[in-house]
Amino acid sequence: MFLHDQELPALLWKNYDNEIWNNNARKCLSCSSCNLVCPTCFCFDVRDENELNLENGRRIRTWDGCLLPDFAKVATGENFRKDRAARYRHRFMRKTKYIHDKFGFISCVGCGRCASVCLPDIADPVKVFNYLKEF
Repeated sequence: MFLHDQELPALLWKNYDNEIWNNNARKCLSCSSCNLVCPTCFCFDVRDENELNLENGRRIRTWDGCLLPDFAKVATGENFRKDRAARYRHRFMRKTKYIHDKFGFISCVGCGRCASVCLPDIADPVKVFNYLKEF
């Protein structure tokens, strides 16, 4: 079956509540390896480390990924995506729908890095997209 990349945003939006998100999220380790190897993932976190004298310190920027449990946690302590299934779905929606809606292109380049590092074998976009297409 052939699936054109321009079909993906509508396909994912139509399947926003599909069971695949919960089923695959149960297997997800929330390790974010798929994010860390992705050439189009660029999220980061910034934190300040103060020294004991409270006069010196440093600002540290570290890689972050949408599958990590604290990725959507804000200063008030609320977490907008504390559910693993919501984080898993967000990764696919970001690559295929949200970026497309804003910029007009799909941000998955098809390199397969995410699939090759995922231990539970749930990160492969081709498998997910084909499942949704057949659904």
